[in-house]
Amino acid sequence: MTPDFLALSKIEEKLLVSKLDAIRAAIEHAGEKGRSLEGETISFLRTFLPSEYGLSTGFVVFQGPNGTQLSSQLDIIIYDAIRGGPIVRLSTCDVFPLDAVYGYIEVKASLRSSLKKGEDKDWPDDSIEKCIDNNKALRGMLDRRYMAIAGKTAAAQLSMVDPPAIRSYVLAFSAQGTVAKDPKQFAQHMANYLAQVGDAHLHGVFIAGSALYVTRPIETTLPTPDAHHVNYTIDHPLAAFKWNLLHDLGRFPRIPNDCVAAIDRYRPETIYEACAPQRSA
Repeated sequence: MTPDFLALSKIEEKLLVSKLDAIRAAIEHAGEKGRSLEGETISFLRTFLPSEYGLSTGFVVFQGPNGTQLSSQLDIIIYDAIRGGPIVRLSTCDVFPLDAVYGYIEVKASLRSSLKKGEDKDWPDDSIEKCIDNNKALRGMLDRRYMAIAGKTAAAQLSMVDPPAIRSYVLAFSAQGTVAKDPKQFAQHMANYLAQVGDAHLHGVFIAGSALYVTRPIETTLPTPDAHHVNYTIDHPLAAFKWNLLHDLGRFPRIPNDCVAAIDRYRPETIYEACAPQRSA
């Protein structure tokens, strides 16, 4: 018998779509639908991601221009489960130091290209444009530091040289509108808005039953770098998403073996204060 892993991936993709149908049939509350889809996504990721990658929901704490800051709330955070962990664990979410975070995934019931902003002058939450705007803000988190361990004592704080921005993904359970169902047109809209925004980069956008979109890495050796070209595939997109995610995470710099994340530079009381308004909303 010759195993057909691509056929298996196609079955898994159909199961993801059916999960959305089941949740929509059982739950009306939008927030609970979102949490259910996040739970289904984490369960799916656990089927193929090595245990070194932790998965949770919450916030990333980092050092910005104004001191200790929190990111926006992220649906799924992918972090180093061997040398990292949450600084704060709350009943509904966790707070992770940037120094131990590899990437994040936005989970959407459906995804579309909005083409125009709403009356509130912002993009709809289910649009690729909103995901790109979110990513631009998150790419500003770059200050990663570690504590070098000498024997039993943390001896020195080390900064990562030329740290990469966290990996960024979108996983949608369905496509919405004619644009999202036309992969070539959707890829072009995605590339156009990435070029308009500037410093943004979505490593993978998977839409179940439709396609996988990948922003091509910036080629800095070219006279005019092409930073906003989007490739896509409709041929076994879920399998391609798995391979792409594993490859991206595998290449992300690890915390050195003789170091730990420098979590002592974050003040816990500041983190709790920043979490409180969002926790009680």
